[in-house]
Amino acid sequence: MRIQISESLRWLLYLAISLSLLALSILFITWGISYMEKGLVATSLLSVLAGFTLLSASLYSLRLSAYVYAASKEERRA
Repeated sequence: MRIQISESLRWLLYLAISLSLLALSILFITWGISYMEKGLVATSLLSVLAGFTLLSASLYSLRLSAYVYAASKEERRA
């Protein structure tokens, strides 16, 4: 069973996902900095790696949201 989502709602969904991934990446990077202050080097590096991975996913999702938004605007004009 597949859920049908309209084009105008789809880009908002991608935008919400990307903003939540951005918030998570900032959280993980902040945790990595705090772990570094405590001397937990391996834990901080792993946390910062997860943060940058989530940041990359967030930027990719933002780009996908922009593509879907532009495609939905193009369909409305045609």
